[in-house]
Amino acid sequence: MSWVAKIIDGNPDEFTHARLVKYGIGSHPGPRTKLTLSKPSIKFKADLDQEKVLLKGYLLGAPEGSHKVKGMLITYSDRTSEFGRLNMPITWKKSKGKGPPVFKAKLDEVAPLDDIKALLEIDDPTTFYLLSINPRDGTKPWKVTTKTSFPKGGPKEEEQDKDEKDPVFTKGALGNTPEVRDYLLDTYLPDLKDKISPKTKNITVRNNFIIEDIEIPDSPSLSFSEKRRLAKKRGKLIRVVTIDGEDHTLEYDFLA
Repeated sequence: MSWVAKIIDGNPDEFTHARLVKYGIGSHPGPRTKLTLSKPSIKFKADLDQEKVLLKGYLLGAPEGSHKVKGMLITYSDRTSEFGRLNMPITWKKSKGKGPPVFKAKLDEVAPLDDIKALLEIDDPTTFYLLSINPRDGTKPWKVTTKTSFPKGGPKEEEQDKDEKDPVFTKGALGNTPEVRDYLLDTYLPDLKDKISPKTKNITVRNNFIIEDIEIPDSPSLSFSEKRRLAKKRGKLIRVVTIDGEDHTLEYDFLA
């Protein structure tokens, strides 16, 4: 279940909390996703914070054999020993200077699916898998392409209503198998899955977060950065989902 779906389900957790840390009081455009469904494939375009979901969707149905996996791993906690137990060789670099440490590793390997699955299972709220992956033999339509650095800024709120550009952080295509289709619909449309029919072609999901209050820990032993990291956000998730030209607006309260 994705971190947004956990808000919809009423059970936000530490993964949801980590994605909301960057938001202050006010209204903030969240991650968008566009899906194009056809008989052989499901094409997608998505903003940052959706890449992990799409990589896992790839692993659900991708063909057996070797796969090219290339990109960047970024984590904000020292997990080098966990990654070191994998069959895949990974070399980490730790950031220097003040501030919380950042660990980065470049990846450019050809590996079997089981090794890639093991890589994604080493997960926590502050680990980012900025990876591109496709079958070594070029089997179509399977392909996920992800940028290797964070965008400098997300879409502005006014852009959502006029001349909106497609999300580009992660894009590609997955095979339209029953397992992959159900997984993506459960992830992106847990509240509107009954509106999807075999004839559905285009789906656009827009998430907007309105932060109404921030509950900051009052412990004097915590630093400013620790208080910011632990502070809980109270607000609303407003979703506008367009299914073949028809808009659906849904709203959810949350504390995470």
